[in-house]
Amino acid sequence: MPEKEMLEIINSHREGILQSEIRKLMEIDSKKCSRIVNKLMKEHLIRREDELAEGRKTYRLFPIGFTGPSERHLKLIANGIFSPCTGCDLECYPETCYRLNGWVLAVIAEEA
Repeated sequence: MPEKEMLEIINSHREGILQSEIRKLMEIDSKKCSRIVNKLMKEHLIRREDELAEGRKTYRLFPIGFTGPSERHLKLIANGIFSPCTGCDLECYPETCYRLNGWVLAVIAEEA
């Protein structure tokens, strides 16, 4: 089933994957790819963000749902607690929180 295959690919790329890359990996045309993406979005299994790749508009696809912290987030966990979220009243997952990911990227940039 192509939906299941696409979802597995997206879930294996927790930092997101370009829709154009998925289309090439699955060897499907853009119309079929768009239909599958829309179906997965309707089922709230993935989300997408606009992105420019090689001068063309595409989308970066992200899994929805927390499957554990990514490698870059592990550095910020102390005693099993992700401290920057303490006191946050948003009901979200650290992996998909825009505010938190912006903060994480700033921390990484400072370390570089």
